Amino acid sequence: MKKFLALVLSVAMLLAVAASALAEAPTSFLWDNFDDRDPNSKPDLAPNGVQIWWDNWANLRAKNEDGAIKLDYRPKAYDPEDYDTEEEYFAAAGDWLGNWGEAINMWALDGIATCKYLNIRIKGEEGGEENKLIMDWHPEDAKFYAARFSDLVLADGSHPVITTDWQDLVIDLEASGFPGMTNAFHIRAFAKAIIYLDEISFSEPVAAIDATSTETILASLTAEETGKPADLPIKDFLAELGE
Repeated sequence: MKKFLALVLSVAMLLAVAASALAEAPTSFLWDNFDDRDPNSKPDLAPNGVQIWWDNWANLRAKNEDGAIKLDYRPKAYDPEDYDTEEEYFAAAGDWLGNWGEAINMWALDGIATCKYLNIRIKGEEGGEENKLIMDWHPEDAKFYAARFSDLVLADGSHPVITTDWQDLVIDLEASGFPGMTNAFHIRAFAKAIIYLDEISFSEPVAAIDATSTETILASLTAEETGKPADLPIKDFLAELGE
């Protein structure tokens, strides 16, 4: 009987430890909340407490308004003096697109994991800006993912529609063709647009990431690559907008 009770006690203790570990495991991972962020001065640490390696504020005007970032995208127009052909212009999309982006050492966060959802608190100056934007990731500068913002898939199966009111977009990463985590994140614009970003985070962890090496990190990101922004039919997107 004593051995049985000891066994029961051991099992109960193991279950308690496991339950405690699950309770302590992160349920979400903050990317940035832009609180007190000066676009002209990169902080050493992101709001989640880990290193921010670089930030991009190209072909746009930006400022902090009430703890949110206003991004006034002004992509460069085609100039034949810069590019010999229009094809070269589109191939060099990374140079002329409006670009907000950050590289944050997400791998250093405790319990880092791939996640099901990306959450973006966002609003637009006029509404409809989803048709002018591209979400672009390149984890470890080794895998490349890009999609027009309007083609992303939300948790309810619909597509994002940016309005003039604040809203929380819950993006289903797998359905949208993106891996569940990244350390480099951009929102680019191929036409003039103004948006506001208040907070970006990942939620609903799916699988732990072994962050001991670049190889183990990349092995966790199993989504098939979709390519860089220049691989998208940006010329067609502009034609749809009548530009």
